[in-house]
Amino acid sequence: MSAMKVVLFGNAPDKNAAIRYRVIKFAELLSAEGHRCIVCLPASTRCKERWYDRRSRWLKLLYLGVVFLRRIAQLRHVPGADAVFFRGPLFDYGPPILERIVHWLNPRMIFDIDDAVWEPPAHVDSPFLRFVDFGWMRKMAGMCRHAIVGNRYLEAHVSKLMEHVTVIPTCIDMDKHQAKTWEEAPGRPVALGWTGLKDNLGYLEIIERTLLELAREHDLVLDIASDGPYTLDGLRVEYHPWRLEHEFDYLRGADIGLMPLKDTPRARGKCAFKALQYMGVGTPCVISPVGMNAEVIEDGVDGFLAATPEEWRGKLARLIADPALRRRMGEAAREKVRRRYSHEAHYPRWKAVIEQVAAGTKN
Repeated sequence: MSAMKVVLFGNAPDKNAAIRYRVIKFAELLSAEGHRCIVCLPASTRCKERWYDRRSRWLKLLYLGVVFLRRIAQLRHVPGADAVFFRGPLFDYGPPILERIVHWLNPRMIFDIDDAVWEPPAHVDSPFLRFVDFGWMRKMAGMCRHAIVGNRYLEAHVSKLMEHVTVIPTCIDMDKHQAKTWEEAPGRPVALGWTGLKDNLGYLEIIERTLLELAREHDLVLDIASDGPYTLDGLRVEYHPWRLEHEFDYLRGADIGLMPLKDTPRARGKCAFKALQYMGVGTPCVISPVGMNAEVIEDGVDGFLAATPEEWRGKLARLIADPALRRRMGEAAREKVRRRYSHEAHYPRWKAVIEQVAAGTKN
């Protein structure tokens, strides 16, 4: 196929993992083959941190106004594109007006989701939440020629609304997720790791009692890398304000990765990305068997699945007490990610969707 022009809209700055791994990395691979990729983000990470994150409501509104104007300017790239890719809404609030303009300019549209975006988030308390259009995906299904979704749960939902849906997980960049070294330092506490947005810290409530019980028997530290702090009386917690340049330090620094989830419709739509990132550097995980989580780990082989407090306690205790088991499971986990959840494994299918839409076909 001749060189294509592809416009890729992301719904967050490049600090956001989904933007880096579901948009930018695939755009880089496509560009390396001689295609022209234009990545359009709402703002830079620095701009969002300075004008939106933990700022006053008025500064947030100013930031959103600038984003809206920037989006209007980015529409100039749409005419003549062979395909237009959407990772989430062009604007976070209100109906998809800008997406309808894009459709009028160029109907060769694809949307991408890796979460149950039609469900309200579990631990978010924001006055802006009332303005979020939770019907965005349904409306996009009526405008787009193809959808890319992160797991089978999302596929089952989206397939009710449109015919052409392809499952591509949120992939791991194995060039950046270098394997950790296994050097046991005598006297060092075992580090349990959790990384993610502060909005999701509430999921740790599921295992707080278990962690406290284990801390009375073992020398533990809970390493949290997030955009908001976390404390738990009775357990040593080391909080690291999340920084992009230290992303892989957080993943490799943990001895065991944690991903507890409540079994809710929103959680079932998650793509196990937190677990996959730990696994990608060779850190074994204990995770809740909710949604895609149950697919990425073979229990007892490359990690552990834990559904009850007793399972969390027993399986964490095994890993805490056995460095050799941690290493064995971590190496098996990294190999699985390389084979099944890397960009190299899924880029051909992602590229095929772009080519099909660019060619005007839907199959």
